Amino acid sequence: MNIEKHFQKNEIINKLAKYELFYQVTLGNLISITNTKDIDYEIEFQLALGSIYELLKDLRTLNDDSISFDEELKKQAAMDAVQYFANKNLQILKNGDIKIEDIVNHINDGIFFNEAMQVICDQNIEQQRSKWKEIITDKLANAILKSIQELEKN
Repeated sequence: MNIEKHFQKNEIINKLAKYELFYQVTLGNLISITNTKDIDYEIEFQLALGSIYELLKDLRTLNDDSISFDEELKKQAAMDAVQYFANKNLQILKNGDIKIEDIVNHINDGIFFNEAMQVICDQNIEQQRSKWKEIITDKLANAILKSIQELEKN
């Protein structure tokens, strides 16, 4: 797998749009379950790119064409959102108000995203793409690609 092809401008836009949407839908679900307030839905750009890069490296190592990148991206974004949620809400975890282990297992098993969550993703993907098209300029896309090329050298 040539990881660099995944970091062309349009690929970056599509991957970040999907990642952010999966991340935000996961957070929304966790917030709904726990009635949590005051949590930031925004992803950290560099962490998202790093997560996508690491996922691509892992998939390259597995070299299994039957694995869906989008499904794995959904799982990765969900795991990142769960980690963020857990870090911000330690007391909820200590109280046992939510069982993170069960959620992690559901994510790994591919059953966390229910039909309603998938509908939300489907309905909002174009809006997310538009947002990232505004952010990812040619200059930024080239800088990201150069960073990936440097990482690949090491």
